[in-house]
Amino acid sequence: MILCVCPNPAIDTAIMLDDFKPGKVNRAFKELSFPGGKGVHVALGVKELGEEVVLLAFWGGATGRWIRKECEALGIRCYGPEVAGWSRTCLTIRAKNNFDETELLGKGPIINEQEYAAFLKAYESLLEEAELVSMSGSWPENFIGADYCDLIERASKANVRSFVDCSGKALVRALEQRPYAVHINHFEGYEIYKLTSPEDVFAKMEEQCEMVALTFGSKGLYLYKNGEMVHALSKVENVISAVGSGDSLMSGLLVAQKRKYGLLETAKLAASAGAANCIKEAVGMFNASDVEKLVRKCKAKVIQLNHIKA
Repeated sequence: MILCVCPNPAIDTAIMLDDFKPGKVNRAFKELSFPGGKGVHVALGVKELGEEVVLLAFWGGATGRWIRKECEALGIRCYGPEVAGWSRTCLTIRAKNNFDETELLGKGPIINEQEYAAFLKAYESLLEEAELVSMSGSWPENFIGADYCDLIERASKANVRSFVDCSGKALVRALEQRPYAVHINHFEGYEIYKLTSPEDVFAKMEEQCEMVALTFGSKGLYLYKNGEMVHALSKVENVISAVGSGDSLMSGLLVAQKRKYGLLETAKLAASAGAANCIKEAVGMFNASDVEKLVRKCKAKVIQLNHIKA
């Protein structure tokens, strides 16, 4: 099975407005709520693509119980401790002006040492049956230094390949532990390396992980492994929301890895899963039938590299 770690799950709520006016009373004409958090999105995508998946998280209060219940109703086994405080709520504003796709991300609970110990115990147990593990998103506030470093190290010792998707200092620290694969977007690549070219970013990252998925928004996905780079672009019409597309892309990467796809086919599945998310109202979710159609139309190619060596 594929183990998805989501330290900071959320209720994702999309608020639809005709026109958002800052500092004024705004009334929505539609409101939708979904189980969320990056790792939850990844787990939902893996499940939709037909692979067995398990979700590990900290579950806080009434909101945490709702998120877990919704995931289990979709056939995802959920593990992890119930914690004090409530899991967060994240809002996405959809409006017909410049505030469209504005996100307001909640904070979540504060994790203590006992709760983290229970989380690690569950993680160690789940690693025994996991083929791959993904680690996505932010961590709840804690004062014990909990982050992905320990999880990556434990996965390596258990010979389980780890896929990481986070940002900022958390990403820099995670890369020090040499995860198997990392997903970043071009903004994060520039933030860390001050580079914009995919080839230049890959040249920096090849010493830190084996596979890198670098997304450039509407320009598509660049995927690198063992000295080979491919590009895949899957286009959709009538985009509803791009929020969660990176998580959907990660689910495609994981499923392709489990099925032992080649690099080009992996890029096509990942890019198509990310694109399929854009045509659904649900945040960070897609239909497998849409992915299948997009894969058939996906444009993918191998790109010759100048200075990266396998």
